[in-house]
Amino acid sequence: MKEIKNCLKDLIVFQNLDPEELEMLCENSYAKLYEKDEVIFFENDSVKKLYFLVKGKVKLSMLSAAGKEKVLTILQEGDIFGELSLFDEDPHPLTAEVMSDARLLIIPWNEMERMIIERPSLAIKIIEALSKKTRLLTSQVRELVFQDAAGRLASLLSRLADDFGREIELGTVIDLVLTHQEIANLIGSSRVTVTKLINRFIDEGMIIIKKRKIIIKDFESLGERLQTLL
Repeated sequence: MKEIKNCLKDLIVFQNLDPEELEMLCENSYAKLYEKDEVIFFENDSVKKLYFLVKGKVKLSMLSAAGKEKVLTILQEGDIFGELSLFDEDPHPLTAEVMSDARLLIIPWNEMERMIIERPSLAIKIIEALSKKTRLLTSQVRELVFQDAAGRLASLLSRLADDFGREIELGTVIDLVLTHQEIANLIGSSRVTVTKLINRFIDEGMIIIKKRKIIIKDFESLGERLQTLL
């Protein structure tokens, strides 16, 4: 009973699920802790599980044939992932790696399938949660097609501010430490280009950097970068 109560407390981040659905998830899942830089699953793994991110941050990425990493998105508390390998026999198309110590609730597919059959409304709510990721990926495709590197960086910073932003005296700090290479992987550019753009954004007064975290000072000017087309 204590484990169920702790699980329900964890799942409070999933606000669109009702108490009965939360309890059902708790009864059929197990919790697991992951440390920073630990891999949850690799691209081409065939494990069929659904993951609920209760605490921490996880990045989803893929590798090119030449071994170059492309980061698709960074997940935060309340996100669901692992769904891409659930509904067919294909392996995971992405690698999931922990960026900060994380706590996950994990549901094997056979348990998830049984719950969906018993309570179809649960499937609808999970699909609603997953649609956020689909919209994000669609937005990234649009950025790659229609925006230059400066526009893609501005879009990324705006998105990270929405997901991980915290208001402080100097502006909105993105509560996430990313290297220039990680940012480059997220926007489909080179590390050198990202370094130059960040320095330009700093010179133009749009952002500052304190303790390795980016602080957005001028959202209006940042927004103007989004209009820069190829």
